[in-house]
Amino acid sequence: IPPTFTDVQAAMLNVNPCTAYRMLRDFEQLGPGDTVIQNGANSAVGQFVIQLCSAWNLNSVNVVRDRDDIIELKTQLKSLGATEVFTEAEIRKTMIFKEKKLPTPKLALNCVCGDSATNVLRHLGPNGSIITYGAMSREPLTIPASALIFKNIKVLGFWMSIWAKNNRNSKERFEMIEELGSLFKEGKLKVPKHKIVSIEEYQEAVTKTLQMEGKTGVKYILDLTS
Repeated sequence: IPPTFTDVQAAMLNVNPCTAYRMLRDFEQLGPGDTVIQNGANSAVGQFVIQLCSAWNLNSVNVVRDRDDIIELKTQLKSLGATEVFTEAEIRKTMIFKEKKLPTPKLALNCVCGDSATNVLRHLGPNGSIITYGAMSREPLTIPASALIFKNIKVLGFWMSIWAKNNRNSKERFEMIEELGSLFKEGKLKVPKHKIVSIEEYQEAVTKTLQMEGKTGVKYILDLTS
């Protein structure tokens, strides 16, 4: 862990920012001006995807569920560097790619599955990749045959735990940690909304995390020093 990291940055490092980093680096050769599209954009990984895209001069098109505070959420994600933010209903109708306001996405990141993944997939360009790293809707991932036959879309999965196990002492892992450390230090990466809880409060934090009404976009970090 770089010495410049705060405790919170260090606690989150090995999962969320690393997951975002690897998915952006490992599946498509992305360069400045290219476009990435993702659902679940307000998740912790999604927020790091937005910030890394901004730091690397990539366009990020972000999809979130509609909600009462959608304007506030869109403003928050735009403040992190999001190029565009759409609700699930809006992404189905947008003409942003057909009108060439942004390049067609080369990479799609999916943590929701179900209809959300299908909506994102429709906008993916020929020979692009859709990477699934979660299934928050608990619905299956459905890939239209036309996406495989006519667009040559690659459908892949990613789990950071497997990558970390296979790259424990690799050059790529150390380079990733070093670059993430620099981005945190420069203020180009910020941790998502979080709450630090003591060991005595862990049961409450676990309960809220598992309950739907507790899914308020807050990461709970367990403090073992108390």
